[in-house]
Amino acid sequence: MVKLLRDICLGCIQNNLHRIPQVQRYLPTVYKELLIERLIKHRQLSEHYLCHITYNLFVSSLRHVLLYRCEQNTDLVLKQLAACNCQLHTLQIIRCDNVTDEGILAVTEGQKELKTLELKHLSHITSKGLVNICSLCLEKLSLKGLYISLWGSYNGFFFVGIVKVVSANPLVRVLELKGIPRLDDTIFPSIAQHLGQSLEELDVGLLTMSDVSLEELGRRCPNLKKLNAHGCNRISGQGLISLSQGCTQLKSLDLSYCNKLSARPDSEALWTLPTTLTELSLCGILLEDSDLFVECVTRLKHLMSIRLSGVSALSDDTLTKILEKVGGQLRELDISGSVRQHISDEGLQAVSQCCGKLEVLSLSLLENITGESLLPLFQDTSRTPQLRKLLLSCRKMNVDVLRQVALNCCNLALLDLSGLLCVEDDLLFLLAENSTSLTHVGLKGCRELSDAGICELARCCSLESIILSGVRNVTDKSIFALANSCYNLEEIHLNGCYKVTPAAVRYLEDCCIGYVFVRHIVPNADPSQVMAKNLDTGEFCRVDLQT
Repeated sequence: MVKLLRDICLGCIQNNLHRIPQVQRYLPTVYKELLIERLIKHRQLSEHYLCHITYNLFVSSLRHVLLYRCEQNTDLVLKQLAACNCQLHTLQIIRCDNVTDEGILAVTEGQKELKTLELKHLSHITSKGLVNICSLCLEKLSLKGLYISLWGSYNGFFFVGIVKVVSANPLVRVLELKGIPRLDDTIFPSIAQHLGQSLEELDVGLLTMSDVSLEELGRRCPNLKKLNAHGCNRISGQGLISLSQGCTQLKSLDLSYCNKLSARPDSEALWTLPTTLTELSLCGILLEDSDLFVECVTRLKHLMSIRLSGVSALSDDTLTKILEKVGGQLRELDISGSVRQHISDEGLQAVSQCCGKLEVLSLSLLENITGESLLPLFQDTSRTPQLRKLLLSCRKMNVDVLRQVALNCCNLALLDLSGLLCVEDDLLFLLAENSTSLTHVGLKGCRELSDAGICELARCCSLESIILSGVRNVTDKSIFALANSCYNLEEIHLNGCYKVTPAAVRYLEDCCIGYVFVRHIVPNADPSQVMAKNLDTGEFCRVDLQT
């Protein structure tokens, strides 16, 4: 891949703000916003450079600002951003550990035109930091992973700060609260009361939502279309019935690991799910009743996405019955991680026969399949261009099946082959030639791979995420290939790749347009090893072994 001229020019400006005169006058606002994002992601908010950033880029015309994963982003930066008197439409502050209430209060004060506000994974924010958030335009509010101190009481402790935010912003359509520690379920009646008919999407995964919460949502939020209740194990059949009766427009529902729904009489509430559902996740529910399982799913005639990973009743027989009824319109099917390993190649025949519109297929951790019954699907050139994501981490997977994937799935964006010892360089050559749309690749534990295959994949595909953990033959050559071709890389995992040096990783981080998350733990590395760059080949090699 070739870096765009736009990105080359922005990179030049990014590193020379102190040398280029009147940047703030001639550069359009959209590029000022891009530069702020890049400077943050590359940790260029040093004390001596911040004044140039403030002068040239913090202007009143700013509308969209992303501040991501940077310890240099402090309250001072947020105060200077606020001082330019911009009226933001989008503000995202994510994983900035040195931001406190003081900075959030400054940057949100007077922001009357905010449409999207994301304050995610900030460890020093309390309820006090949220009091200035007030915009009648606010449609999306995300507080995922936010630590908010407890104060006040209403049937016990609850988060006064969140209640004040939703009461001051009554038109919020999308509310994300996933991962807030110790969130008490007494907050949800207040949320339902203040947002009411405005609320369309609610993400509360892993929180202590109870039946009372679902009853309030069903009574006050009739326009709710999406609910993520992943891991809310206090939900029973009674609460689910109340939700289904009140929220008749539900399109997406995640009930993963809601364990009370595993057995009768609570499991019978699955019969009441709105037939408007297009997305349903039942992952991890140890539902034993096969007949109930099949009946509950097959009555949902509009399903386009279903995730059944870890459902006890999933077997060849139940999968076939489900796909015969709803497989025709499915875009996504996840049957990975079968609890009892009752899925075999025989059951997968129904996928090939019934799923004519499939875009996402996850079969990871199915021990008894070779994938051979999927050959009619992967050889059908009228259907394979539709496939966007494939997760095929099954240890018995036939390499001939993988070759058909590489030959015919020309529009794949994500492919996970983790743990497959049959994956060799020749398969990556095929992927590089035919699947140039790949952006996310999982090759963890594919020990037969070498630099040759990975370099070819990097040369032909604009990768954004690659997992190479446990691929012991990877060297700096692969890292340099990624650095010189995959400028949009955002994530790389290199655990156990002891031949990859920190210097090569730093070079990769410098070459990429945005922030790169790197996971590189080298077990039992030789503490005396010395690495140096070979000026002829460009590779980093060990020189302590040279004679």
